[in-house]
Amino acid sequence: MLKQRHWAYQRDAGIDYISSNDFSFYDNVLDMAISLNAVPKRFKELQNEELLFAMARGNKTGVAMEMTKWFNTNYHYIVPELSLDDEYKLSAGKIISEYKEAKAFGITPKINIIGPLTFLGLSKRADGGDVYELYSKIIPVYEALLEEIAKLDNEIVVQIDEPIFVKDLDTKVLSLIKPTYDKLAGVSTNIKIALVTYFEHSNEATKILVNSPIWALGLDLIYGKENLESLELIAKSDKVLLAGVVDGRNIWKNDFDASTTLISNIINQIGENRVILSTSCSLLHTPFSLKYEEKMSPEIKNWLAYAVEKLSELSLLSKIIDKESAQLTDEENRQLTQNRVANESRKSSELIHDKNVQRKVKNIKKLVRDGAYEERIKIQKEKLGYKDLVTTTIGSFPQTAELRATRRDFKAGKY
Repeated sequence: MLKQRHWAYQRDAGIDYISSNDFSFYDNVLDMAISLNAVPKRFKELQNEELLFAMARGNKTGVAMEMTKWFNTNYHYIVPELSLDDEYKLSAGKIISEYKEAKAFGITPKINIIGPLTFLGLSKRADGGDVYELYSKIIPVYEALLEEIAKLDNEIVVQIDEPIFVKDLDTKVLSLIKPTYDKLAGVSTNIKIALVTYFEHSNEATKILVNSPIWALGLDLIYGKENLESLELIAKSDKVLLAGVVDGRNIWKNDFDASTTLISNIINQIGENRVILSTSCSLLHTPFSLKYEEKMSPEIKNWLAYAVEKLSELSLLSKIIDKESAQLTDEENRQLTQNRVANESRKSSELIHDKNVQRKVKNIKKLVRDGAYEERIKIQKEKLGYKDLVTTTIGSFPQTAELRATRRDFKAGKY
């Protein structure tokens, strides 16, 4: 089976904390909605895969739920529809069965779930209200889920993903972090909660989380370099750091020399026994494996690392920085040397560094368009038939701090 194949890749690469409940027919937010019984009325009579696909794609009697981008990636998720009339209850069959399946396969995995504050923050109210009004109805279901998970093993790690913590949170949401994780971490002594954020920094949330009873905190140190500012706070706490040092969002090989310098800095502040190396986020954002790339240019292929290869990078990095381990094998030293050569090659290869283009760019003298804007827009409207307020863009608007503030104010009714 595909799940077993992926577990085996992680096991064979020496990954210590292998995930369960990260397999999905559609997306993990939709899976979480079903686990909480956050199902719109138009789909209430459906079950199992029929329910999941109807919510995601619609059916003859019900329109599909909204789909939107997963943070600043090109992936999407199904937006949960919530209402004050909803009656939430636990449906943990998928979560429990996947854990047991992994155990039967010979692996003791951690369980990954979407956190309650992210689930609410990424949802919408079908009746137009504030999603966080439903907090008191959602949290008991999460507590019930952890109670069921606690029965599975003597000790179990639960990874709770709260990527919404990297956003600019208002005071109301920040005030919910401590009580939420006081409650969830207090459900059972045999559950170790690893709270994970990714895609940017979560320093405001980290200030709160270091004073909560969670076991570990996962931070993206590739796209959220500002997270390094929180190392001192983490060092003063008892928290384990899941250090996201292998890029989970691009296809390029890791620069081991740069990574080992970063990791050494982290360990010097926090201590080797409290640092676990990780990818910056889920590897679902990268292609599967280079193994099947048979027609690619060998030079380009030598620069790349897909998901399976990133597992090996993570394993090798762990060995490089483990002072108590035996010396690297000849094969591992060969991989380290190849990594340095590949990174240097990419910096100078004519495949991506075109001297003709560089020369033309250097010799550009004209930095502004001809004619005033008022003249150009008049000609455009005449030739292209543009109407007032027409906007053309390629892709999404950049998610700047100013744009986020404007969007937040718009949602708050200030415009």
